[in-house]
Amino acid sequence: MTNDISSERQLPATVYPSGVDLWIVVMLILAPITSLVIAGYLLQQGQGGGALTLFLCAAATASLTAAVTIPCRYTLHDDALTVRCGLLCYQIPLEEITSISKSASILSGPALSMKRVLIKTSKRTHILSPKQRESFIQNLEQQLETIDRKTLHEQS
Repeated sequence: MTNDISSERQLPATVYPSGVDLWIVVMLILAPITSLVIAGYLLQQGQGGGALTLFLCAAATASLTAAVTIPCRYTLHDDALTVRCGLLCYQIPLEEITSISKSASILSGPALSMKRVLIKTSKRTHILSPKQRESFIQNLEQQLETIDRKTLHEQS
């Protein structure tokens, strides 16, 4: 069993965007909006220096938030699952997956919804939140069965 990701994939990839909970969006945009509101107030009070600082903080916070969250999606290939959340991008070889389960874990992960999927490998647990959770789990389990059948066939 090797851990190499095939460069010659046979099946077309299936992309699952992350589900997005409204309260998470509100939490992510709360800091930049608060900074903008206070900056506007300072500008009205004639404190341009403080307003400029807060405008820059709002821009930096919004940019950083976007850089680590957009896009948030999971791409299922025939040999690996690619996880992309902003600048974070990595692959989970399907042959390393040991279990898949539904979850509402509050642990951190590339997930923008609390309707989550836990994917366990021998090395770590991955927390994802595909919008179409049932379809994602079903397709991932089918891919794992296909890999198991190929492995059994190769061994015999």
